[in-house]
Amino acid sequence: MSGLVILILLCELLLISFGIYLIFSFINKTPFYPSSLKKLNELKNFKELDLLKYKRFIDVGSGDGRIVRWAVRNGFDSSHGIDYNPYLTIYSRLMSVGNSKVKIFNKNFQDHNFSEYDMVYMYIFSEHIDNLKEKLYSEMKQGSVIVTNTFKFSTIEPDLVFNRFYIYYIK
Repeated sequence: MSGLVILILLCELLLISFGIYLIFSFINKTPFYPSSLKKLNELKNFKELDLLKYKRFIDVGSGDGRIVRWAVRNGFDSSHGIDYNPYLTIYSRLMSVGNSKVKIFNKNFQDHNFSEYDMVYMYIFSEHIDNLKEKLYSEMKQGSVIVTNTFKFSTIEPDLVFNRFYIYYIK
């Protein structure tokens, strides 16, 4: 086989893989829409939320892992990501190679234990947030914080609101 044929086959494989990813995202209602690092940096400077007091971070619906890596760069001792989409998980793991403070899980959010985290970040649809609320509130320790981007819990009011971020404290 010539190099050109191999290149064409690789491109076709990439297109097929991307098509599978799009179908997977549509069926599971888990599209990838990345969080803005600029907006997160603004949140970091929000005086009413002291991010420096939290040490164990998880991004639910972590996508490409940019927020997981951002958390490590901003002082968290460990930062985990969890995503249901295997394609995004693979990409996120590749982008995080060599960073021992980062760990990426590929599984359903409901199958994860959140008791070790003191900060949860989520940028996922309301239906997924609401399905996870009881689990987070029952597993996370008092004093922990949940930050949601754009979407909020439908049954409780946030403790703080900053731009499009909704902040909930575990009491």
